[in-house]
Amino acid sequence: QEETYTVVTALARLHAHGIAVDWAAFFARTGARVTDLPTYAFQRQRYWQLEESSGDVTAAGLEVAEHPLLGATVTVAGSKDVVLTGRLSVQTQPWLADHRILDRVLLAGTGFVELALRAGDQVGCETVEELTIQAPLVLPAHGGVQVQVVVGVADEAGGCPVSIHSRAEDADGPWTLHATGRLVSEAPMPSFDLSAWPPPGAEPVSLDGFYDGLVDVGLDYGPTFRGLRNAWRLGDDIYSEIAAPEGAEAGRYGMHPALLDAALHTVALTDVEEAALPFAWSNITLGVAGASSLRVRVTSVGNNEVAVSVADDFGSPVMSVGSLVSRTVSSDQLAASDVSSAFHDSLFRTEWQPVSVSAVSSLDWKSWEDVSDAGSTPGVVVLRVGGEDARTLTGRVLEVLQSWFAGDRFVGSRLVVLTRGAVSVGGADVMDLGGAAVWGLVRSAQSEHPGAGVIVADGELGDVPLVVACGEPQVVVRDGVAHVGRLVRVPGGSVGVGGSVFD
Repeated sequence: QEETYTVVTALARLHAHGIAVDWAAFFARTGARVTDLPTYAFQRQRYWQLEESSGDVTAAGLEVAEHPLLGATVTVAGSKDVVLTGRLSVQTQPWLADHRILDRVLLAGTGFVELALRAGDQVGCETVEELTIQAPLVLPAHGGVQVQVVVGVADEAGGCPVSIHSRAEDADGPWTLHATGRLVSEAPMPSFDLSAWPPPGAEPVSLDGFYDGLVDVGLDYGPTFRGLRNAWRLGDDIYSEIAAPEGAEAGRYGMHPALLDAALHTVALTDVEEAALPFAWSNITLGVAGASSLRVRVTSVGNNEVAVSVADDFGSPVMSVGSLVSRTVSSDQLAASDVSSAFHDSLFRTEWQPVSVSAVSSLDWKSWEDVSDAGSTPGVVVLRVGGEDARTLTGRVLEVLQSWFAGDRFVGSRLVVLTRGAVSVGGADVMDLGGAAVWGLVRSAQSEHPGAGVIVADGELGDVPLVVACGEPQVVVRDGVAHVGRLVRVPGGSVGVGGSVFD
């Protein structure tokens, strides 16, 4: 037994050091067989454990959504609301990055349609009677956003309210409302026939340079969204052929957002001067799911309003949109609705937050002017500054700081540089600009000499015991309440319930 162990160990060490070992010969006649191992992280492939575990959504009381944009569904206890959840990211869903509007990556308006259709299918209301886009969903370059599609309880007429929300995945802030609408029971597909193709009498429309021209107005479509293959014009109608690019996996969607979005590009065959986005949809009926190539008829029914008929390669109806209204959008409006920038990992600010502390009851302190070279060193030294110009003040404080850090005399003591009106708390104006400059100087010294016992404070002389009790390097006292600086994420713009970026 020991000899066997020694031989096997020797072979293993040879193999580990790069010596070729004939393992097939070693395991011959032992019944051993080759077994595939899960892939490794550095191979950029994922290995999903199949058995139920704590990471399985069903183990958390959820149902699998079985949709590329949604991960799970749950019925809310007590209310019967249905929530579908998902995560959108250009890293895990790279095709989303091909929809760039005014230099921002947006979830296509047709993506909201797809989410609403999937939610309707979940509750048995397959027709989207209406869907209004309140705010575009801007996707971050890194990380992702959480998405929730909420379907409410059916009303007396059998229709269900639906809303779509998102928030940055690394934030605990409020959800941004992106779309609201109403779902109803499946309505019959409107009758139309696109079997005669190209339509008799229709005139071909050249697509040379079409997509490159859209870039000039801020509509920068990548390969996935450049599905428009051919187009014809007949009266007020525009006909087109749309094909999904390779790898789009259109069969996993009800109607792939890139396909439906490309169908709407024919509207831009007329002169386009500004970027426009889908705003209000009505009467969306999906008859056949998973189409990968389409025949489309877009009919103008008003100012910026069209009706869309979608058929398969044989001209049979696949989808119908009763009405779609588009509206122009600006860069500022997109910035206001950018939930991905609602909290920036690298953008913070100092916020003065009140703390509850008790002032030191007995404090051994002296002013800096009363500290002599020969005398004893007190536990706390206070340097009051203010009432002078910034140059004079900072010069005087710099000399004090240099003396404080020189040698070992003040080791174990604390220096409180006390200003008054040099810091803004609660939006109040800074009254002492020289004192504000001192704050900048002292904070720089603190970063170079951490733990050297230097405190910069803003308040009255009687606040010194409270400042020392805080144990913080920077303290602001207002009306007997100590405030300390804390880094908080800078909130960005957001659109609340009931508002619209298009208003």
